[in-house]
Amino acid sequence: MVLSGTCLAQQGSKIDSLIKVLSTQKEDSSKVNTLNTLSRQLWQKASYLEAKKNADDALTLAEKIKFYTGSANAYYNIAVIYVLQSNYPEALKNHLAGLSVSEEIGYKKGMADSYNGIAGVYASQGNYPEALKNLFASLKLEEEAGNKKGVANLFNNIGTIYTNQGNYPEALKNIYASLKIKEKLADKRGIARSLSNLCWIYIELGNYTEASKNNLASLKINEELGDKMGIAGSYSTMGSIYDRQSNYSEALKNHFISLKLKEEIRDKQGMAISYNNIGYCFEKQSNYSEALKNHLLSLKIQKEIGNNKGIADSYYNIGETYLGLKNFSEARQFFNDGLSLSQKIGSKEIVKKSYEGLARLDSATDNWKAAYQNNKLATLYRDSLVNEDNSKKIVQTQMQYEFNKKEDSLKYQQVLTDEELRQQILLTQQQQQTLLLKEKEFALISNERKLQQLQIEKDQADFTSQEIVQKAETDTRQGQLILLNKEKTIQTLELNKQKQLKKYLIAGLALFAILSFFIYRNYRIRQNLKLQTLRNKIASDLHDDVGSTLSSISIFSQMAQQESRELIPLLETIEESSKKMLDSMADIVWTINPENDQFEKIILRMKSFAFELLGAKKIDFEFIVDEDVTKMKLSMDVRKNLYLIFKEATNNMVKYSVANKALFSIKGEKNNLTMLIHDNGKGFDTGQPSNGNGLKNMKKRAEEMGAQFIIDSRPGGGTTIELKIAV
Repeated sequence: MVLSGTCLAQQGSKIDSLIKVLSTQKEDSSKVNTLNTLSRQLWQKASYLEAKKNADDALTLAEKIKFYTGSANAYYNIAVIYVLQSNYPEALKNHLAGLSVSEEIGYKKGMADSYNGIAGVYASQGNYPEALKNLFASLKLEEEAGNKKGVANLFNNIGTIYTNQGNYPEALKNIYASLKIKEKLADKRGIARSLSNLCWIYIELGNYTEASKNNLASLKINEELGDKMGIAGSYSTMGSIYDRQSNYSEALKNHFISLKLKEEIRDKQGMAISYNNIGYCFEKQSNYSEALKNHLLSLKIQKEIGNNKGIADSYYNIGETYLGLKNFSEARQFFNDGLSLSQKIGSKEIVKKSYEGLARLDSATDNWKAAYQNNKLATLYRDSLVNEDNSKKIVQTQMQYEFNKKEDSLKYQQVLTDEELRQQILLTQQQQQTLLLKEKEFALISNERKLQQLQIEKDQADFTSQEIVQKAETDTRQGQLILLNKEKTIQTLELNKQKQLKKYLIAGLALFAILSFFIYRNYRIRQNLKLQTLRNKIASDLHDDVGSTLSSISIFSQMAQQESRELIPLLETIEESSKKMLDSMADIVWTINPENDQFEKIILRMKSFAFELLGAKKIDFEFIVDEDVTKMKLSMDVRKNLYLIFKEATNNMVKYSVANKALFSIKGEKNNLTMLIHDNGKGFDTGQPSNGNGLKNMKKRAEEMGAQFIIDSRPGGGTTIELKIAV
């Protein structure tokens, strides 16, 4: 859970002032409050030992003078320090102690803080249902107290938990609720924090455009406030966005800016995180020496501040880096250290990663038996985490239903998504239009009453004109003129009434058409979201379950080859088949994954495959791609068939063509895509029937796409394959 923080650049002077005040205070409640405030300032600066000492002193003095509010606050500080050091049992114990004291004296703020703190402990352990339960308890107390800022912060924390669970609609709803309150309170620091949390939701959803937009908005507010910690966080987040997009040069640029700011404000925990992020980027670029340097710096700081979870994670990262450097003995040592510490603190995620690292290490050193055992243990922990996550989501759903049934807190709820936000605005506009229609109806009624009054006056005028028919002609003409004017006024009002009714009818039809459009659009968006989710799940399941099984088969066959020489031919066949299945499964997973819909990623995969296959056969090749082609976006079926035709054609070239040169060309013209594959090999007679299935498969896949498939080849004249697709 993200903890609310203050600008560390200002904390140095605050700490000095508090220490000075403390030296002159008597042993009373004021000193307890000063000790607690000093402790909070110190743990926000990652000075955990000093912070713990001041909190302990505050607790001792508060109990001595029976200042129970001070005791509750001291317990809270001690618990937070233990959370930051990943000592969750002690953290929970102190939060519960603080809650007990607060309940005994009816200190509602202390109770709300304790529930919030207990939720933080459970969140750090991945126990999200319990975290939500305590957050809702804290929310209820803050609502009763009318503490709008506290309510906003709790909506923010609830949204963070839902983000960790992958429940993004609920996460968005609560973050938007928090943002709305903070905007009303003009809480700029809180607004920046909510925008940052929105950014992370969009990062998890893969919507990097929206993520960047919210992060830049948060950065702008932090710069206006001069909040260096917030600015550093925004740059770090921007680096993470570039990480996800594999743009490591831009990621490094932002992480280095963040690191410099954190060094200026002496944010040790933030510095450790930045060093870790920088190391990760260098590792992805295979610059293992720089990666190792930064991971070691991160480890050093984590040890200084006593963050056990950070230490365990650093051990794993250093093990990965040594594995990249092929320094297997050091890699094993750090993987084992990370495994031991993560088991001690109960971090299953790091335990799983450590076993996975050891399995890769054993495979690299041909220790297949140990690789199998470590892979099996990693799979067990992975399955355990998946099962726990599913169970927690079920419990959370049940608990949320009960809470919603008992507590009507809908007044703080916001829309779930940007689309629904637009719909809410539309509904508001509809209500305004309805009010306008009511006003027009009232005007019509008034006009009708005027018409009735004029008609009465006309009748009276008619009657009067008959009585005075014998009066002077001048008076008679004047009466007739009055009648004519009144009739004209009546006709004008009736005409205006008809025109207004016509306008209202047109406006109503237009409003209905707009509503219908947005309802249909929302339906399409939900359907696309369901399809994206299904594709992600299929890709994940194939990768995790089938991939794990096939990897195990491959490892089994290699182990068996070492044990029995007689079964080697059969086992080699099993190993080769499993590897082929792994390759096929990798292609299927890749084509299903929505992240690969962009044509640029298809080109990169084609180039990688051609380089690996043709390079092994020493076939020179040229790969030409139009710049406009990279911007195209293909459907899953077209992308799959295009890539598999390319792969089949390249395989056939390597197997049968005896070529030493090849050309790959992909061009886009209007709504057409053309792929051409040519080699200078021995060619073949296209009129002769083919014994293999390669050409048949390619033609079949082209038919599935509705594409034109052309083969031009003759003996001694090379082979050209051309595929034309309408996109």
